[in-house]
Amino acid sequence: MNKLIESFKAFYFRNPYWTVFLVSALLTLPWLPLGEFYSKGEPREAALATYMLNSGNWILPTGYADEIAYKPPFMHWFIALFSLITGRVTEMTARMPSALGLIGISLGFFALAFKRKSPSRAILATLILVTGFEMHRSGIEARVDMFLSFFMISGLLAMYKWEEKELRGFPVLLPLLLGGAALVKGPVGILLPCLVFGIYLLLLQKYSLWKIIYKNVLVALPALAILLVWYVLAYQQAGEHFLQLVYAENFGRFLGQDKKALGISYDLGHKGPFWYYIPAIITGFLPWSLVLIFFLFIAPYRKMRNYFGSYKGQFFSKIAGLDRMLLFSIVSVVIILGFYAIPSSKRSVYIIPAYPFAAYLLTLLYEWVMENRPSLIRILNGVVLSVSGILLALVTIFYFVNLEGILSRFVHKQKSLYDIDLFSNGFQHPTFIGYVVWVILLAAFVYVWKIKRDRNIRIVLVSTLALYISTLFFLEGFAYPVYKNGHSSRPFAEQISTKYDLKGKTYVMNDLNSFFNPYGLNFYLGNYFRNFDKEQPSGGYFITADEYIGQIREKYKGKYQFVELERTPNANNDYQKVIVLYQIVKL
Repeated sequence: MNKLIESFKAFYFRNPYWTVFLVSALLTLPWLPLGEFYSKGEPREAALATYMLNSGNWILPTGYADEIAYKPPFMHWFIALFSLITGRVTEMTARMPSALGLIGISLGFFALAFKRKSPSRAILATLILVTGFEMHRSGIEARVDMFLSFFMISGLLAMYKWEEKELRGFPVLLPLLLGGAALVKGPVGILLPCLVFGIYLLLLQKYSLWKIIYKNVLVALPALAILLVWYVLAYQQAGEHFLQLVYAENFGRFLGQDKKALGISYDLGHKGPFWYYIPAIITGFLPWSLVLIFFLFIAPYRKMRNYFGSYKGQFFSKIAGLDRMLLFSIVSVVIILGFYAIPSSKRSVYIIPAYPFAAYLLTLLYEWVMENRPSLIRILNGVVLSVSGILLALVTIFYFVNLEGILSRFVHKQKSLYDIDLFSNGFQHPTFIGYVVWVILLAAFVYVWKIKRDRNIRIVLVSTLALYISTLFFLEGFAYPVYKNGHSSRPFAEQISTKYDLKGKTYVMNDLNSFFNPYGLNFYLGNYFRNFDKEQPSGGYFITADEYIGQIREKYKGKYQFVELERTPNANNDYQKVIVLYQIVKL
């Protein structure tokens, strides 16, 4: 393993940027086509790009029945463009913008750190960033958050470089980056980076308040103009209803207004307490945040109290004297987490723009730990070894032993039994890729086990990183696709589309106050669902959940009959309900 590590170091010092590109690409690109859509978020985004290709409307696409997109469509334009190559939107093309966003973030952040700090700090911070739980997960999902974060983070990095030039000249690229962020998710893509930058400039105590405001407005206005062009074009298509959605998403969400007050038919998101993002970012950096948790038990609190006590009475002068990159990282993390803590609607992915800067702070902790408490790195190594060892043992045992036959005696919940059956079959019939990633993980585990007591703590840390990356390969290439494919609506979509002519005459309910929407089935059927309530068709097909049909039949009693044609065998799909296809009979 030492030879492999030395080879990696030699390659890195000769080709630092290629090293970062290859690592981040290997962590994302190979896994994009593996695993079908199994949750509502990914197919909802993919369906918008499908609509663009089907209709030619690239301004205000419809993703489900008559549900218009309330977010700007920049990411969906990229999905559609990638899909022109394949002829249709696929799981891979839908996830590609997120993967490229993560690769871009890793290269941009690495470049900033590499030119200003040591090569070892730059690569460690970048590896912690791209392998952490939240960044890795979001980098291979068809969601807007990673694509948005690419533009916001790139904008923040460009702002940092602009200040290094003492705000001279006009940074042409900066408004384009902020405009790109706004075209992904609205004004927050402009407001938040400017807020972070403005507070950073204030703390530097080099510039007057008016100059700080002027420079921020100077780059914000062109970015806002880019967004306004899309707003005008979208308003021309959807009118007041579009403006209502824009207000709800960009201001109603932040102010905590409920859906009734906003006049919309869907919830604005998961509710969470003010402190939600503190455990969220710690969880998002697993397993590397374990060292932070370990550190909290042995931290020299007295020395820290004396150190911060020295700030009393001279806080701002001490702050201004901090290392610039350290100060910018602290400001970015605090402001971004604080900003998103204000709305009641919270999701862990909202704070991804803070992750590169949090990774830098975590790297400083790792450097201190390696010098002063190397035992914490060995504990982390033991945790990663244990997890990878358990995975290897489970797969190896159940390759020869029927997992379902053993556990079905003790488990009685239907969904759990279904999942056990999925993994039992998956472990006993691995794909070629499954064999490959199993061998990679086994080899990494054996090598790391042999050197886990190496005196050089940096070698232990590098080997732990290598083992964890191998574990990610195993999960993405073997375990996750088994689960995703087992919870996809694609098999049912293929079953009914081959038996019935559904295109243009398939109807659904589109009222999120009363019903969930089967976004996955909609995508796999080509995004042709139509709104039954609004159109009141004379015939065709109707799709809903088994548990909803009684309520729907009561509502349309004497007007319609719904004759059952097909149904899913269980509720193990992205809808998480039994889906039924009906023939519509108008009375």
